[in-house]
Amino acid sequence: MLSSVEAIKAGAKWHTMNPLFWLGLISVLIGVVPLSFVKRSWRVLLVAGAAYFSAIIIKAIVQLSFLSFFLTPQTATYLAYGLLTAITEPGMALLFARFVREYPGTYGVSLAFWENAVLLGISEVIAGLLFNLTALPPSLASMLASTPFLFLASVKIIDRTSSLLLHYSWGVSAYHSYWRKDVKYILITAPFGMVDSLAAYVQLTKANLLTASIPALMLSIAAFVIARTISK
Repeated sequence: MLSSVEAIKAGAKWHTMNPLFWLGLISVLIGVVPLSFVKRSWRVLLVAGAAYFSAIIIKAIVQLSFLSFFLTPQTATYLAYGLLTAITEPGMALLFARFVREYPGTYGVSLAFWENAVLLGISEVIAGLLFNLTALPPSLASMLASTPFLFLASVKIIDRTSSLLLHYSWGVSAYHSYWRKDVKYILITAPFGMVDSLAAYVQLTKANLLTASIPALMLSIAAFVIARTISK
């Protein structure tokens, strides 16, 4: 049994833990929980991982090749971020859809899993456990320290939900485009990747986080509705 002093110290430790840990945990949950609502398939999950990380690698190569451009806050840069996402992520989802013979919904949710739970969630949880705020990049540390946690958590939930809905739409539309031999499905949902233009604007200009989050959620809901219509 913990003494009262030890219990207070333990509670203080959790209370003062880097908020990045809790934000990462939110991402992990939004990435993992939806998998319980679709057909489970390790094959589809792994194919989705290959598709997702192929897109991320391509995006990273392009951004590093033109680093100064992608760090410059200007309209052309914001549009380039969105265009890069709209091309690579739906494009790779379509390219790898040939290996997904069933469960389009699982494919879409799995794409979101690799972003929310793995790329962002786990990395944030680890960073939150290993580092205090002073060890983080100054801009990130300042934002985490000066912004109310409930606001950050709300934005995180909105953003990761948007990611879930958007990747779901790409997985479903890519599946139907490949197996129905009709590219129109992915062409309808791919442009929603332009929401990354808003995210780039917020990141580069330090604008209010909701500037991107609310419009992105609305657009991702529209993409989700389209994907559900395609599946009928």
